[in-house]
Amino acid sequence: MLLSSCFLGLGLILIISPFFLYWFIHGDPDRYVWIISGPYPFKNFGGGPFQLWMGIGLLSMGVVFVLLSLLVIKFTKEK
Repeated sequence: MLLSSCFLGLGLILIISPFFLYWFIHGDPDRYVWIISGPYPFKNFGGGPFQLWMGIGLLSMGVVFVLLSLLVIKFTKEK
């Protein structure tokens, strides 16, 4: 159960993280300039395609972890 709880918690954090990341980047104009003036990969955070793929990647990893958690719960209850 501990393993499934860890997968579920990590999955939910990863699902929420694209929204938090977007808010963090675009919440303040000064912070936005500070972030995109940094080194790679931070300088690419200002571009839409990079943010889109990062968000899709984080969401998909979150869904995979939630599904993995459900699979662990299913297979441990069958024993």
